[in-house]
Amino acid sequence: MSRLVLCVEGDGDVEAAPVLLSRLWLELPPELQVGFVDTNPLRVGNVQHLTGRVAANWQRYLEAAANRPNCTAVLLLLDADTLEDGGGCVVEVARAMADAARAAGGGILFSVAIVFFRKEYESLLIASYPFLTGRREGVTVPENVEVAPRGAKGWLKRNLDGGYKEANDQVVLTREINFAHLRSQNLSSFRRLEHALVELATATASGHHIVSPLLPPPEATES
Repeated sequence: MSRLVLCVEGDGDVEAAPVLLSRLWLELPPELQVGFVDTNPLRVGNVQHLTGRVAANWQRYLEAAANRPNCTAVLLLLDADTLEDGGGCVVEVARAMADAARAAGGGILFSVAIVFFRKEYESLLIASYPFLTGRREGVTVPENVEVAPRGAKGWLKRNLDGGYKEANDQVVLTREINFAHLRSQNLSSFRRLEHALVELATATASGHHIVSPLLPPPEATES
């Protein structure tokens, strides 16, 4: 059976990301559910560990993912906070990493998609705050979690009874994320995540591998 391998940033993501993606996988049309989400992600660190002078690390992680039995797709999930703090562009970096994935067989031997959470994975949890265990009455949820707060983990620690510990709580709260509520907020990160998952599932079902996001057409880069 076809395998979707996840590459994630932190320790909490290792447990939480498979839960998030498995839940979304079950919402795909039946004809696209031809495989499964691997429950043992590769922990790759943040974007600075995969680009620039250490860009070869990205190639190595892709090769490790591709070596798992029946791997047909790889999904990289990263936080955008440190990248944006340094003035980087999420779209440009994602496109560059997608293009680099081709050297490891992306788009030919298996499909690849890159998704950035803005600001962090925990921003999705804040967006679902009304549905979380430990929520407090009277707490004002940020209007746009993709703009603020910068420290999503700290916000959860301050505003959940019992605080927030990534290693223990991220996966528990991920099970409580309300997808309909996230969609109603029109979060670009969540739209991108769902779109990337559909792209990978469609590629797997059709046997035509892809790399996402796509590079812009030449005329777009020249203007």
